[in-house]
Amino acid sequence: MIIKCDNLDIKQIADSGQTFRWYEQEDYYVIVANHQVVIMKQRSDGIELDDENPIWEHYLDIKRDYNVIMTHYKGKDDFLDAAIDYGSGIRILNQDPFETILTFIISANNNIKRITSSVLALSNTYGTYLKTIDGIDYYDFPTPEQLKEVSVEAFRDCGVGYRDKYLYDCVQDVINKNINLQSINSLSDSELRLALMRLKGVGEKVANCIILFAYGRYEGFPVDTWIKKVLNEQYGIDKDYNSFVESYFKPYGGIAQQYLFFYGRR
Repeated sequence: MIIKCDNLDIKQIADSGQTFRWYEQEDYYVIVANHQVVIMKQRSDGIELDDENPIWEHYLDIKRDYNVIMTHYKGKDDFLDAAIDYGSGIRILNQDPFETILTFIISANNNIKRITSSVLALSNTYGTYLKTIDGIDYYDFPTPEQLKEVSVEAFRDCGVGYRDKYLYDCVQDVINKNINLQSINSLSDSELRLALMRLKGVGEKVANCIILFAYGRYEGFPVDTWIKKVLNEQYGIDKDYNSFVESYFKPYGGIAQQYLFFYGRR
């Protein structure tokens, strides 16, 4: 399947910190998402996939016109203009809430290499086998049911460190219906953020990642070390980040954050 689309760069999305299950090969990416494995190749006019399932259009946010978003911010300030030009191929992925919650709990105070390794270990150990490509077996991210008997120690064996207890508690909260990951989508942005922050291991930054990457709430603006540096050096903000970003970057704050993060980190 060929998807023709402006403003879609596979490598930029892979490097934007949204997901940890895009595996770069010599001339393509292997994507594990939506309980499937797909090979994705970059084209000058879009992308090519080895799967015709329309779910990938939703996953890649194809129907959203990112030119409208870029035009909205054009001329607001020089740094944001440069960031948008640099990361113009980034799109916000529509990801599974449970997987997003667990992977971003793992991401807290962690680096990309270790996060990716831990997520891979969890999937290979407890997930369902999906496909073998070029001699590499790919497994789905495990469901709550597949993880419900996993002990704190077993989580730690996957390299998650002190986050082992957080993962265990989160799985149990989902299994015991202390939180319903589908019904909370009806909450407002602020209510959804607070509901997620009741989960152990989910602070404000991780909650904003989840509402942005799993629930499509574009007001979710994760503030990490890189974003703090950008806000400080480019905008003169060194405290009360939330009130500034809510007023300055609305209504697509989360998308603006991705441009700033991708550009500022480089």
